[in-house]
Amino acid sequence: MAQVFKDYTEIKKDPAKVAEIADTIRHAKLGSEVREAMAQGFETIDDSEVVNHLISDVDDLKDEIIGYRADVKKLTETVEKSITDNKTNIENIGKENREALKKFDGDWQAKINRIILGTDEPTLDRIIDEKLNERGV
Repeated sequence: MAQVFKDYTEIKKDPAKVAEIADTIRHAKLGSEVREAMAQGFETIDDSEVVNHLISDVDDLKDEIIGYRADVKKLTETVEKSITDNKTNIENIGKENREALKKFDGDWQAKINRIILGTDEPTLDRIIDEKLNERGV
């Protein structure tokens, strides 16, 4: 395989593309030409609009991520507060229902006892009225 050497006695000062610098490195005869071409390549990449644009985009993304993290933190706090509030409300409703059931159970038990013993006046009045209506009185 034949090697191609280009004679670069003078390196171009402002190469238009990184590809030109790569070509210079491939075909340079002297180490100083290679070093100069590599240095120009790094300078070209450093000054590149694409790189600057990418750096800007990365900075914007970092800011967005920080914003999202803050939003998620706030949302998490809101959800946790809502859960705590709902738990408290449920516990309070449970206490109220237990108390109401105890009272309801006690009232019904007392009414059943009065009916069994025959001391529940409203029930006795209804029974007596029914019996009298049956007999036509």
